Amino acid sequence: MGLITFERSVETASFFSPLLGMKLTEQTIEVRRDPLTGATAVASSELATKEEMFYGTTDWPYAEQQAARTREGCFFCPEKVLEVTPRYPEHVLSGGRLERGRVLVFPNLFPLAALHAVVTCPETHFLRPSGFEPGLLAEELAAGVEFARHAEAAYPGLEHLELCCNHMLPAGASMVHPHFQVFGGPGAPWLLRLQWERAAAFRERHGVSYWQALVDEESTRGERAMGGRAGWTWLAAYAPSGGREVMAVLPGRARLTGLDDDQVTELARGLSKVLSWYEREGLSAFNFSLCGGPLSGAAEAHAVVLRVVARSAFKPDYRTDDYFLQKQLGGELIFVAPEQIAAALRPEFGAA
Repeated sequence: MGLITFERSVETASFFSPLLGMKLTEQTIEVRRDPLTGATAVASSELATKEEMFYGTTDWPYAEQQAARTREGCFFCPEKVLEVTPRYPEHVLSGGRLERGRVLVFPNLFPLAALHAVVTCPETHFLRPSGFEPGLLAEELAAGVEFARHAEAAYPGLEHLELCCNHMLPAGASMVHPHFQVFGGPGAPWLLRLQWERAAAFRERHGVSYWQALVDEESTRGERAMGGRAGWTWLAAYAPSGGREVMAVLPGRARLTGLDDDQVTELARGLSKVLSWYEREGLSAFNFSLCGGPLSGAAEAHAVVLRVVARSAFKPDYRTDDYFLQKQLGGELIFVAPEQIAAALRPEFGAA
């Protein structure tokens, strides 16, 4: 047996169902626990039938109508972005903003941490998930990483730095215009800190990185591993933290700022495949977070990890996919088994 334990338990719910003429029926519930944090994700034998209710199918004509409506006056678009967006002090960035290819980085006007930047392509006001093609994604990710290096040097008190995304309104975006965010400060969010602490405890106990052990175990089992290049391993999360969660794990790199050009390029390549698959499945909104370990202290226990989750499809009557289970009890629903996700995406990662 490997060092990683994939815990699951099975429960049964019994009741007289009006859908079956009030006959006694039983439904099986499976509870999975994340091997690192212990967070739970729940699947039931009938839950897949409710996925359409929770996530729906994107109404693309409606989405494009909203994009057209918000185009005029958008302050991320080329006509206004240099005129109305904030600038950093010179000691952070020469000129106040970072320009890299098609991408521009500048301060968030409403920051939620000491360091909170926007990464956007001004020329692109609206994108379907498949529009995040590898070249554009690589430019955006590379700009975020480059800015993170400037930030780490300019703000010596930072404890954490992440590159994150809310794409489209159901994922929490306040604007249609696609953008990423670099997020960091002296106080790490509780879940990130929990992951660090558990990963450090795992290495202390076993003498190896949790993330390397996870990659080794998942690659051996083959149920959820999908392949990868440049050190990345792509996995369907065993106990997902959101809809159709996919992970990319890079053992041997402990911090976002340590990514090299090849690793950024291959991350973009893989992420583009996942986002295109979301769109083929009728989905449009998503979140991702690209996180590493703490910016000080030993690095051996940590890795750079990407997590991407689908959110409710964008349509006139979209509903949230979060409720008490996720927001207050710390659980998640599994509509599509991680093993099914891996089976669907594995051919994509095997292709050139």
